[in-house]
This record gives sequence, structure tokens and C-alpha cells, in this order.
Amino acid sequence: MIAVLIEVLLPIAVVASAGFALRRAFPLDLMTLNRLMIYGLSPALIFVALVRADLSGPDAGRMLFFAVGVLGLMALTVWISALGLGLRGKDVTALLLTSMFMNSGNYGLPASRFAFGETGFTLGVFYFIMQSIMAQTLGVGVAAAGAAEGGRQAWQSICYRLIRMPQIYAVTGALALRSVGFQPATATGLIHSLFEGVALLSEAALPVMLLILGVQLGAGAPLVRPGMVAIATTIRLVISPILAFGLARLLGMEGVALGVGVMMAGMPTAVNTTILAIEFDTRPQLVVSTVVVSSFASLITLSVLLSLVR
Repeated sequence: MIAVLIEVLLPIAVVASAGFALRRAFPLDLMTLNRLMIYGLSPALIFVALVRADLSGPDAGRMLFFAVGVLGLMALTVWISALGLGLRGKDVTALLLTSMFMNSGNYGLPASRFAFGETGFTLGVFYFIMQSIMAQTLGVGVAAAGAAEGGRQAWQSICYRLIRMPQIYAVTGALALRSVGFQPATATGLIHSLFEGVALLSEAALPVMLLILGVQLGAGAPLVRPGMVAIATTIRLVISPILAFGLARLLGMEGVALGVGVMMAGMPTAVNTTILAIEFDTRPQLVVSTVVVSSFASLITLSVLLSLVR
């Protein structure tokens, strides 16, 4: 466990801590940083990773299906927990947001590279893509339902967010480039130069992701409803990877794919859930508190988890 903490999580903590310190020292514009990542660096990272990836094996498809399966298991877990605890309305919605959607990008992708190398990183990208799509579609639907904004308005919001997702166009572009036989190692000319430019942009993505994570945590938030935060954090960091392990074995995942999948399922609550919680007024302070607590607690839980699955 100590070895995992030093080899995998300490490098992540160093970069995130730099972002944390910068946010404490300067009034950084978090919205601008998020847009830089979402619309610039993240699409470049996905595009380059998919162009370079080996898609011949079954692991890529399994990882996509696995990501959806984990989300479904989390929804079921929250539903059962809500029944047992007598939760209603926005409390259930907040618990769904904090339990279903994990930080597979800013935190998960760097961790997958440090823990499992380039193969693990590529599989982590597939998980991240599916999670991003589900967060911007199903996540919007969940938040809108909690705010009693169903029907046409919710669907319009979902469709609007979906067509604005640059990750979808990055995936489409990468697959189109692969379909014409493009190989980065042997390509020459204009297309190769353009690809190298995008690749250079993608190399900035992981460190900037961690800086943004630190900046987000550095913004701070008062802890509210500690009992609910504890429940949400336990579901996200403990129950989720346990259920994910069972699902992964059921799907025949093993080796690096198994390790990456279970690790991603054990990531803390996605920071972007706070945006949905604020926009639809679904217990935003509770969601923010869970993001902060689960992020710091994950240093311990992920150390244990990775020592078991690596």
C-alpha cells in the first residue's frame, strides 16, 4: 500500500497540490480553466490516444460496456439506500449525482497511466469517454428530474449539451483517420505535421487536469450534512469498486483491463457534478462537500484498492 501511494498517487498529489496552492494564492478563474480543458486539451488527448491505440482486442468494447454497467449498479445502490434511509426528492438526486459519476478524467486518467502504463491509459480513455457522454446526458436528466424540470425542457437541455461535447467529435475524427489507414509512426507530409501539433497539445492535458483538480479543491467549501456526505463517499469509494470487481469478472475482464476498470470505479465524485447541482438547485452544498471529502479520502482508499488490483 505504501508503494502504491508513493509510485502512483504521490506524483498526482504533487501536481494537484501545486494547483491547490495557486488557487489559495491567486483568484484564478475556474470557469476559464474548465473550458480550456473541456474544449481544448481533453479532445486533443482523446483524439491522439484513439489514433495511436490498438483497437484489435475485445478490451475496448468491454470497457465501454463496463462503464455503463457501473453507472447502472450505482443507480441501483442509491435506490436501495434511499428506500432504507427514507430519502426523498432532492436528497436522492444529490446522492445519485455524487455516486454515479466519478472523476475519471482529471484524476482517473493520470492515475491509469502511472499505475498501468500506456495500455492502461488507453483503456482509461475509453472509460472516460463513456462517462463523459453519460454525465452530459443522463446526468442532466437526473438533475433536471430532481428539480422537477422534466419533459421537453430536460430533453432540450440534454440534446444541447450532447451536440456541444467536443469529445464526440474527437472520437469521430480519430476513427475517420484510422479508417483511411493513417499510422503516426510512418506518416509524412501535411497530415503528419498536423497530427504532431495535436499530439503536442494532448501532452499538456494530464498535468493541466491535475492542476485544475487542485484549483477546484483549493476553492474550498463548508462541510454540510456530514451524515449524508459520509454515505455518499462510502458508496462512491468503497461500494462502487466492490460491485465493479464483480461486474468485471462477469464480463471476463482480467489483467490490466480489470485493474483499470476497478480503479476507475473507485475514483472520487466528479467535480463537474457540482455544475449540474448548482444549475438545477439539487442540494449543491451537499454535492460540493462530497466532492471535497471523497477527493481527499480517495488517497487512502485508492492506495488500498490499487495494492489489490495491480
